[in-house]
Amino acid sequence: MNSRFTRLAGLGAVGALLLAAPNDALAQATGSIQGNIISHTGQQLVVQAGGANTTVTLTDATKIQAVAGALGLRREDHPPTDLIPGLLVNIDTITNGSEVDAASITFKPGDLKTAQAVQAGTEAAKQKFRAEQAQNEKRLSEVGQFVQKGITRVYFATGSATINAAGKQSLQAIAAQGMAIPSGLFRVVGHTDSTGSAAVNQRLSDQRASAVTAYLLTNCGVPGNKIMSATGMGSDLPQDADDMGGAKNRRVAVMIMVSKASLDTSSSGGSSNSPQQ
Repeated sequence: MNSRFTRLAGLGAVGALLLAAPNDALAQATGSIQGNIISHTGQQLVVQAGGANTTVTLTDATKIQAVAGALGLRREDHPPTDLIPGLLVNIDTITNGSEVDAASITFKPGDLKTAQAVQAGTEAAKQKFRAEQAQNEKRLSEVGQFVQKGITRVYFATGSATINAAGKQSLQAIAAQGMAIPSGLFRVVGHTDSTGSAAVNQRLSDQRASAVTAYLLTNCGVPGNKIMSATGMGSDLPQDADDMGGAKNRRVAVMIMVSKASLDTSSSGGSSNSPQQ
């Protein structure tokens, strides 16, 4: 009897210790993030979500999947190399000390295709007009002065460089207008709102300008030598200074520029020497 009681007491003590001892996995705080990937370097992702940037660490246990279907039942494993800037992702996180680890990362196949198209289009655009750009810039420096003959603005979601349907329509229209002017050139300037650091905003504004340039070249038939310049300005030139984090500041301005030397007096009226971005 005493032996049996002793064994039961021992088991009870062990059980109490197990219940009292924290399980490492349960002790770690869990959460989730939904946002756009800003950068992917090594095992580190920077994701912009809710107006803030979060650095997430990939581990050997991180599960990366594309999720499709109405209920998200179709899942396909993907490599970490598919986690590219601009991709909208959902991340289940585990806080590991001061580090935020990714337990799982999911995204929609269509969002991956869009991000890949922007990335591929940007590189194709650079290759297409890089050789022409040096000669074009030399010619522009010699001419010096320009007037603006048209402008459109393409607006973006927070942290995104993906052109929406309305933006594509605007670019088709400005491309047609500029191509109808023999001496017309396109100036492309990317902007962001005030969310994020200066470095992140600069990179995002460059990505937006590159995405718009790629669309003009590959979808609108604009030749490389018609691109006057394509650059990002970060958050330095807000369209809406009263709301620095507002949607109007997340934009790319595309301007049709014509050198004064190529204009005769009858066609120069009504143009502005200081294009508004």
